Amino acid sequence: MTDFEEQERQDEILALVKMMQYAGGIASELDVAQAEFLIKAAQAALLSVLEAEFPMLSSVHLQGLVSTPHGHC
Repeated sequence: MTDFEEQERQDEILALVKMMQYAGGIASELDVAQAEFLIKAAQAALLSVLEAEFPMLSSVHLQGLVSTPHGHC
């Protein structure tokens, strides 16, 4: 995998984590506990992948990237 492909993959995973965060908030507002639980589990799995692919960044820094709002996500 080239550096560009690797960066693109990381960006896409980060975007998915942010979408999951947004979706979890909607599920919470709709009071759909099962969906919220599954969304949070998917988000945790994606964060795990990001931690593995961004070994130079701390968990705190990754959480900062994820929590920074961009657009609607």
